[in-house]
Amino acid sequence: MKQENICFNELCEAVLNQLRDQGYMDSTLTAYKRFYNRLRAFINKRGTDVYTEQVGSEFLNTLHISDITLTSYKCAIRRLDDFINDRPYRCHYGSPPESVPEVYEGILNVYLEQCRNANNKPYTISTKKKACTRFLNYINQAGCSSLLTLDTALVSQTLLIYDNKDHYAIIRMFLRYLADNGFTQKNFSGIVPRYKRRTVLPTTYTPEEICRVENSFDTSTATGKRNLAIIRLATRMGLRSGDIAKLKHTEVDFSTGYISIVQEKTGQPLTLQMPQAVSEALLLHLENIKNLANDDFIFHSMSAPYGRITTIIIRNVVNEGFINAGVCTTGKKHGPHSFRSSLASSMVNDGESYETVRKILGHTDPDVIKHYAKTDIESLRSCAITHPVPSGLFYDYLSGKKVISYV
Repeated sequence: MKQENICFNELCEAVLNQLRDQGYMDSTLTAYKRFYNRLRAFINKRGTDVYTEQVGSEFLNTLHISDITLTSYKCAIRRLDDFINDRPYRCHYGSPPESVPEVYEGILNVYLEQCRNANNKPYTISTKKKACTRFLNYINQAGCSSLLTLDTALVSQTLLIYDNKDHYAIIRMFLRYLADNGFTQKNFSGIVPRYKRRTVLPTTYTPEEICRVENSFDTSTATGKRNLAIIRLATRMGLRSGDIAKLKHTEVDFSTGYISIVQEKTGQPLTLQMPQAVSEALLLHLENIKNLANDDFIFHSMSAPYGRITTIIIRNVVNEGFINAGVCTTGKKHGPHSFRSSLASSMVNDGESYETVRKILGHTDPDVIKHYAKTDIESLRSCAITHPVPSGLFYDYLSGKKVISYV
């Protein structure tokens, strides 16, 4: 229930207590208090002591501050708005998901349930929902309130809204489903363009560059120890960022030296022996986070409310490592996956079989490793044969002489 006409001082105290209960540090609470003091002065000038969402919005419009500071102020305002609207506490804020038109909601829900029954992974379901919701919203706003009136022109027009051409395949499958189940009069899936990704060679970095990235973290700090452990899991073992983010204490056995996980991407089990450098980095990190969180995860945010890290945090850690190490990333991918590619390429260069590399990386498709064969230029050169020395008419032709051939 929305709380109206609540005194601003009482509102501030309630929000700060909420943040305190979530484990926020005193320094963070002080920053919130400083912001709310500035907002209080703005409210008092209006001759009132009551906060509303409109007041918060008007206050933000008066600020002339950097984008980074403005983002923090907006977050503090949303804390107040959430409280007076009786919304639950949220750790992070993002753009609200696009809602499905009511007339199409039931159809989309049944389709997504069918996808779940076909063992589509949660991320795939989420991606399909976003793409299909966008499609249904567009045709609904264009006046198509029934799929039976959908026509070729509107489908073609709607496809233009997608910047990510990977969504074409999602819409193609959705249109096929609609036709197969009688929701549309025609099967429009055939007019969706087939977008084929061009083959891109994996980005790799040299062992020397990888070593510089590892050495760039300040292990005198708790954050530096955590980041080094994250990086070494990627560089020395080739773990995906999603698997690193969800790594649990129960999956790491220091007595045997093995890590055993179920891969997030494939759902397949993977057991790998930890290199000594990885084991040392993990132990160094764990020694510094005792009693930090009450869950089984190994990696957490180093500020309140100390939740499990996300792949975005891992990406930021990797980016920080490249910058601090002074490694040139111009024209190259430099996310966590580049370490996985670099490890595979290094193993191939060291003479490891493709099957061994496949097992270590946890790939189910043996053909995937062929991408790394394309990056192993030195090995390809060793397989090259010496071209024959030209002679006869062919030699004359190469020398620029006029050659007459009788056929």
